Amino acid sequence: MTNYNSKEEAVNPKNILEKICTSPKKAFQFIDNYKYNKHVILLLILSGIVKALDKAETKSMGDNIPIWGIIGFSLLIGLLFGWLLNYIYAFLVSKTGEYLNGKASTESILRVLAYSLIPAIISLFVYFVQILFYGNSIFQSTFLYSSDELLNNIISYIFIFIDLFLMVWSLILLIIGVSIVQKFSIGKAIVNILLPAILIVLIFLILYVVIDLIAH
Repeated sequence: MTNYNSKEEAVNPKNILEKICTSPKKAFQFIDNYKYNKHVILLLILSGIVKALDKAETKSMGDNIPIWGIIGFSLLIGLLFGWLLNYIYAFLVSKTGEYLNGKASTESILRVLAYSLIPAIISLFVYFVQILFYGNSIFQSTFLYSSDELLNNIISYIFIFIDLFLMVWSLILLIIGVSIVQKFSIGKAIVNILLPAILIVLIFLILYVVIDLIAH
C-alpha cells in the first residue's frame, strides 16, 4: 500500500482536487512522485463530453437533433474518444519533449493533462444550467438568451467570459504540470505544449496538399 506521508506532503488523496486549484505546483509534484492515477480516466472522459457539447453548440446540432440525442452523442464521444485523443496528445508532448531534454513519459503527461482539465470540466455545470433554463435551444442556430437585445448580449458575454476563464485556467495548470514532470522552465513547458499542436497542423496541411494534388 502506497504511503503518502501526509506529514511531509501537504497534498494527499483526500485534498488532491482542491490542491490542484489552490497549490498546483505541490499537487502536480504529488501526482508525479506517487504516479497518482485516481480519477484520471474519469476526468479524461468528462473532458471528452465537454468537447462534444462544445462541438454540438458550434455546429448548431440542435437544429436537427433533439436534446436527448445531443446528450447521448456527447456521452458516447466522451466514453469512446475522451481518453484516446488526450492519450495521443500526451504521447506527442512526451516525444517532442525528449528533444528538449524532457524526462516525462506519456503516462506522466497524461496524468498532468487529466488533472489540468478540471477547470474546463467545470463548464459541464455551465451547460447543465443552460440546458435547465433553455433546453435544446442553446444548440440551435437561432438561439437567443433573451428577446431583449441588451440583456441577450450581457448574458452571452457572461457565458463567453466564463468559458474563456475556465479554458485559460486549464491551460495555465497544464503549463505548470508539464514544467513539473518534464523538469522544464515555464517558457520551455509552453514550447513543449505548442510543438504537438504545430506538428498536427503541419501533418494536416501536408495531407491536404497531397490530396489536392492527387485530385487534380
